[in-house]
Parts: sequence; structure tokens; C-alpha cells
Amino acid sequence: MISDWNNARNIAVNSLLLFEQTGQGIQETLDRCFAEQKLEIRERALATELAYGSCRHWITLDFLINKHSTRRLQKIDKLILQIIRVGLYQMLYLDRTPDFAAVHKAVEQAKAYGPKGGGSFVNAILRQIQREIKGSITVDSEIRARATLWRDATCGLEFEREFLPDPNKQKTKYYSISYSHPLWLIERWIKRYNDATLRSILLADNARSRLSLRVNRLRCKPDKLAQSLREAGYENEICGDAIVLQQSAPPQQLPGYENGWFFVQDVAAMSVGPKTSVKPGERVLDLCAAPGGKCTHLAELMGNQGEIVACDVSQSKLDLIEANGRRLGISIVRTCLPDELETIYAQSGPFDTVLVDAPCSNTGVLARRVEVRHRLKPTDLQTLKALQLKLLHQGAKLLRQGGRMIYSTCSIEPGENEDLAQTFLREHDAFEMLDQQLHLPGQAVKEIPLIHTDGGYVAVLRKYSKHD
Repeated sequence: MISDWNNARNIAVNSLLLFEQTGQGIQETLDRCFAEQKLEIRERALATELAYGSCRHWITLDFLINKHSTRRLQKIDKLILQIIRVGLYQMLYLDRTPDFAAVHKAVEQAKAYGPKGGGSFVNAILRQIQREIKGSITVDSEIRARATLWRDATCGLEFEREFLPDPNKQKTKYYSISYSHPLWLIERWIKRYNDATLRSILLADNARSRLSLRVNRLRCKPDKLAQSLREAGYENEICGDAIVLQQSAPPQQLPGYENGWFFVQDVAAMSVGPKTSVKPGERVLDLCAAPGGKCTHLAELMGNQGEIVACDVSQSKLDLIEANGRRLGISIVRTCLPDELETIYAQSGPFDTVLVDAPCSNTGVLARRVEVRHRLKPTDLQTLKALQLKLLHQGAKLLRQGGRMIYSTCSIEPGENEDLAQTFLREHDAFEMLDQQLHLPGQAVKEIPLIHTDGGYVAVLRKYSKHD
């Protein structure tokens, strides 16, 4: 571990090291560091870019390091390995720092904090790779697939020699290494999507997520928030009830945060609320409510009239929901733990609407939850499906006849989405499917073009009434 947390590269290296060794989330490390260190905004932004970017492209970086190292990855000192990853990420995917400067800074970092000889080792690997980089390339150029790493849908980096697996003979391995996704996930998706769709998903997963704000219409209008942000130096665009910023920023520092003018939420996630068709005065249950994005959105759609019971598994999560509700000026949300639901049901009766925003694999939000691609295992999908079905069963019991149950995930896996919904319907003949929608990462939402959005699924289920 580097003892000095006083610059972006040291912070990025330590964040990656803690994630690999302890599983601590990168954002948790960054937040703690930023709270303790007095760093300029640009230095914070660079630390975030280097840490998340290196984690996002980890598989690609390690493939290149392994090809140019005299030692197996497992034998390389862990601190030195993170330094190489960060330096290599900067060379391959960022343009702001010249390659020679990125190499120099990595070497100096290794000399200062790594074991003896670490600087020479870092220099040897990065210089070898630097010499093999031919330059930038666009989709209009003649493409050599095995010699090109794509930065986005239109721009890539071409190498002098071919080094990637042959996409015609080893398609799964090619996509895994070129786009830094686990092999088992590529194996699933390659059976489901054509090459164009698969590539679109992978590029979206590797894109830098833009900060989107859901405007709280109880307190503000989109035009007002957008203008306030522009006056503070934050360029943005209005997308319905969403404001999408051109650059990243800590939400707490944005104008209107303390006044409750907005909630940070992806555009795709905002599409769930309107599908509930909630009305003022109704009783609503949000079974998995933390941190409160969707339940506060429902409260806004209800004009802050009625009742929303927000349930989650720990008091700390409930405290977070309550804090967000207070900031947004919402008074109709009450929180509870799962074992309190039966009492609430006995006292007040069934709910008009139940929202099950279920825990899931997060395969639709890999751009935003960068570490997931390294943490998730195939066996997790089976465990999650059992929990998701259990939550739907529970929601069905608490819903009134004629009421709607909304099931949503941040996953693009059929087993957590369409297939699971059909399993539920086979087991509950009192329900019908009114609507379902799968949204893939990077797709436009409604009439909102060119906005990177998360992927996810939403289904609207109706419980038959006695009059049907």
C-alpha cells in the first residue's frame, strides 16, 4: 500500500489494491480519501478516472501485461501490478497525458513505493507496449480486428502487430479480451445476441457513465435546475424529467442538492415509475426500497398524497431512505423492516400497487457498477433467481385484487427477467402480464437519443379482481 494518498495516481493504485485484496469497493475508498485529503477538483476527477478506468479494462490490461512480462501475473508484486495497470490504462485509453509522461510517472511511482527493481520492471513492460502502438484509428479506416482496441464505437487504438485472439476462430475469447468482460458472461451473450448488438452492449458497459439527475417536480422544474447548473459551470441537457450533465461532479456540490431539487438516477431507471400508473391517495409498497430512488419518484408522481411503505433489510438502509425523503420534501413515505410487513398488512389491508425492484446480477449496469464484472459468478444467478421469485410471491400476497405489481431489475439476463416473470405467472393464475420491457445498455430511451443509459427490465403484472 502506498502511504501517501496525496495525488491521483497513488489514490488510484491504492483503490485497485484494496479492491483486489479485500473486495472493498472503489467508490468507498475514493470517498474516504476525498474526505480526508484536501485535493483539487481536477485531481479528484483524475483519481476517479484512473481507478474506475483501470478496473473497467482490467482483463484487457492484464492480457497485455502478461504478453510482455517475463513473470506470470501471479508472481508480480501486487503494488507493482496496480502501478502498471494504471499506467497502461492511461496510455491506451486517455489522451490528455502523452505516453512518455504516463510511463515516466509510473516508473517514478514504482521506484518510490515499490520493491527494489520495481521501477525497471515497470519501465520495461510499458516501453515495450508503447513501441507497439501505431496510433488512433476510426471506423472509416481499414480495420485489422486482431490489432485494434476500441475506445468507443467510432475510435480505436491500432497496434503494429496482431495480438488479439482471432474473432473468426475464438470469438468468445476475442470479445472477452478486447472488451474486458469475463469469459463466462460473453459465452452467455454470444448465444443470445448478434455481433452488432453484442458489441453495442460491450461498448456501453465500457463507457464512462454520465451523471443524470431526476428533477423533483415537487420543488423544481427542469428548466430552472438546468439553468442553475449552467450558471455554476455545469453544462447539461434536458431529457424529459432528467438533467444529464456533460461532466462528472459530486452531487452534494451541485446547486439545488440541499434544496431537494433532484435525485441522482439513471434515465432508464426513471422509466420504471411511470409504468406503475400510481395516483394520488393510493397505498403503495416498495419491497426493496433503498436508497429510495424509485419510492421517492413514486411519491413525486403521487403529488406527495397517499402512503408509500418503503421496506428493506437493515435499519441503515431505512435511515438512508428517510434522509433522502426529507431532503426531497416528501412526507408520505414510511419505512419498515421485512418482519413488520405482516403487522402493517393486518392493520391497513392490501396495497394498491407493489413495486419489487429486486436485487439482481446488475448485468445491465456494468458501466456504473464497474466492479461487478469481476465479482459476479455464474452461481450467483441461481441464488438471485430464488430470492427474486420469493419477493414476487410475497408481493402477490400483499396486493389487493385489481392492483398492479411492478417487477424491475438492473439485469439483462432472461432468467432474472422474462423467464422469471413467466415462472411466477405459471404459479399464480390470479395474475396477468400487462406489459414488459427489456432495455439493453446504451439504447436510447423513448425519444432521448445519444444518451448512454443503463440496461434493465420492467414488467407490469395485474392481479385479477373478483369482477373480472
